[in-house]
Amino acid sequence: MSSVILRHTIRAIILILIQVLILKRIGLGTSWIALNTDIFIYPLIIFMLPFRAFRHYVILIGFCVGLMIDMFYDTIGVHAFALTATAYARGIMLSYLEPRGGYQLSMNPTIRSLGLNWVLTFTALSMVIHSFLYYTAEIFTFVYIGKILIKTVMTTTLSLAVIMGYHYLFNPRS
Repeated sequence: MSSVILRHTIRAIILILIQVLILKRIGLGTSWIALNTDIFIYPLIIFMLPFRAFRHYVILIGFCVGLMIDMFYDTIGVHAFALTATAYARGIMLSYLEPRGGYQLSMNPTIRSLGLNWVLTFTALSMVIHSFLYYTAEIFTFVYIGKILIKTVMTTTLSLAVIMGYHYLFNPRS
């Protein structure tokens, strides 16, 4: 197993454990904000994959990670749906946000390699897509579109803060 695959596998296992053992259990209270907010860091597994990763593998990884999260959250395919769709959208966003010089195949989407603005834009767009699809599948009706949008904005904001904190604390070198 190459060191790149090993590094991403270890990162994925750690992020999944943090998500299901810590962030699932965080009770932010009974306030309005707490009832409309979740913290999701497991999409970071998809966000941090190298640019050279084949799109089919990224989608398959997204589905498998989503199913693992679903097992711990007792949801039936909601996380799998949202993360698989986010993994699919990743390729579209990468082509849309491609810098003028293009991507180097050996790059990973980190602040060190692409800068803060690029990482913040990519992560924010990805989290908006993931959160919106997650809450749409969870609520499963557009009758509550206001509630879906509020939860999407709140979860995206809090998750984005935690993910950017991750980028600054554990800034991978490659």
